[in-house]
Amino acid sequence: MIDCTIETMAATGALTDDARRWEHVMSRAFGNPPVDEDGAQRWWRGLCADRARLRGAWPTGPEPGVARRTPYATFASFDGTINTGRGHLERADLITDVTVRPSARRNGLLTALMRADLTEAAGRGLTLAALTATEATIYRRFGFGPATETVGATLRTGPGHGLRAPARPGAVHELDLDAAPEVMDRVFALFHAASRGSHSRPAWCNDHATGVWSALTNGSIEGVHAAAHWDGRGAPDGVVTFTLRRGPAGGHGDYALDVEVIEMIAAHESAELALWRYLASIDLARSVGAPHLNPNSPLPWALDDPRRLARTSREDLTWLRILDVPGALRARGWDGCGRLTMEVRDPLGLSGGVFALDVSPEGAEAAPTGARPEVSLGIATLGSLYLGLADPVAMAAAGLIEGDPERVAALRVLFATDRAPYNITYF
Repeated sequence: MIDCTIETMAATGALTDDARRWEHVMSRAFGNPPVDEDGAQRWWRGLCADRARLRGAWPTGPEPGVARRTPYATFASFDGTINTGRGHLERADLITDVTVRPSARRNGLLTALMRADLTEAAGRGLTLAALTATEATIYRRFGFGPATETVGATLRTGPGHGLRAPARPGAVHELDLDAAPEVMDRVFALFHAASRGSHSRPAWCNDHATGVWSALTNGSIEGVHAAAHWDGRGAPDGVVTFTLRRGPAGGHGDYALDVEVIEMIAAHESAELALWRYLASIDLARSVGAPHLNPNSPLPWALDDPRRLARTSREDLTWLRILDVPGALRARGWDGCGRLTMEVRDPLGLSGGVFALDVSPEGAEAAPTGARPEVSLGIATLGSLYLGLADPVAMAAAGLIEGDPERVAALRVLFATDRAPYNITYF
């Protein structure tokens, strides 16, 4: 077993040597190139703005061939919010940069870091924790379940393309890159308040969206453009940043352009549709690719030829972990109604038990009970149900929920949402 201690650094003040070594291990694990000094300072300023906590498993003594003290494992978290429905933003523990050096695996380091972080978050009264997972097989054992998805899409434009006008008044105008961050913050606040499943953004997102510096690659993005949609009153309600990549002509003369969206944020579907119309109208553009297609998007219905829109990828985006079952259930915005008694099994022992749930669109009452449970499920499964992503009937068929079919159907009615959860935030 490795001899180490679990230590936590608060992101504050000047960048220290320990923080640099922590970043070195984290970046190497994700295959990123070494960060330069400007990138290191931007990385650190973002963490400080988020008031992040940098946990690590640090060696208690020198390592052979390693001159500077270097952590075996990294684990960061910061407080953010998740829209749990009906406009409620619930404080949550957002986890990122989880790595273990190859030479240190199978020593329980991730378990120790995860337990320390979740226990501390629960102790501060947080009801939820969330993360984005590079590997999908790691986090269920810690009680996380996939809770939001991302769908990549490509729209073929050019001759024959047609797109109906949005219903609301407004106009799209180009935007200077140095003006884009303020507009993105304003529009994201509207989007976040309106979108069930949205997670708040880490501080580095604007730098990434404008190409200044990306925490995902430790580098800049060249040739970034920006545009914003302004509503009938002159306020921004949509914004997009993108690059233009040259490709073979394909009937457009010497060359054609592929529009590649970096970030698209829209407060409502009409602004989203206006941004798609703008991108599709760029001269010489033959396609528009976007990393996140709104599951409630009007785009397929607005196209004269819906087959021009291809969904190119579909994968989990965020994984959710319930830290306080009755607290999280009370914090959820409910579209369904009814009563149910359910057992929730928690492998870490943070918040399991049997709970009586009484739900209406006005809110929920949830409390421990000694009654016999009507359905039984693991806390990771509850995480997948919580924002409305998963269907309880399908999960029961997969063996993840136990109970009489009628009561499982009642669970489906309780957790049904009027709109699919929609999140655009990586962290």
